[in-house]
Amino acid sequence: MTISLEPIGIINTPYTAPYDAPRQPRVDDRVDEAVITLTPHRNFEQALDDLDGCERIWLITYFHRAQGWKPRVLVPRGRTKRGVFATRSPHRPNNLGLTCVELVRVEGLSVYVRGTDLLDGTPVLDIKPYVAYADAFPTSTVAWLDDVEALPSYRIVWQNDALHGGDSDLRAHVERVLAADPHPHPYRRIECIDEGLYELAVRDQRFRFRIDDTTVTILA
Repeated sequence: MTISLEPIGIINTPYTAPYDAPRQPRVDDRVDEAVITLTPHRNFEQALDDLDGCERIWLITYFHRAQGWKPRVLVPRGRTKRGVFATRSPHRPNNLGLTCVELVRVEGLSVYVRGTDLLDGTPVLDIKPYVAYADAFPTSTVAWLDDVEALPSYRIVWQNDALHGGDSDLRAHVERVLAADPHPHPYRRIECIDEGLYELAVRDQRFRFRIDDTTVTILA
């Protein structure tokens, strides 16, 4: 069977590269605003009726920049590969995404939302309301996440404040990534460059650091 889907619009976000996006918006406490622009001349104005009465909505999207997939993947925080169907990896057999976001407002064919981790230009396939009594299962668990939650949180020390150049956003990003898990990981762009010396890549910048128990010291 072949299924053909046509996007209803695209979402524009502040995130142009995978490492720009929050690991999970609620985990990273980032709630940047984004806007979904629906395709004109398809009667979507009527389809949006009553949506502004929703506090949260589901976005079904297509991960257009994800290339290829593997049955087992390395999750962002953790050092064990997991079955892709048990993860939120964007690299999937059909590259479909499901994201719950806060609805800010609806203006014409523009739907403003907050709290997404989608990359800029991601095609949107559908919008559905989040219905708390049907969609929320607060006691539901994912067994392998218990292992991840058991990992320690790391304290970040800058050897010299000049290393982040006074850029508060850059500093916050570096600290978020390393506090979660500073060990080598391709998704977080961390590698070991020498014995006891590691390097984090952020865009075209590199931050070298060492790990002492649960303290990360950024050296250069």
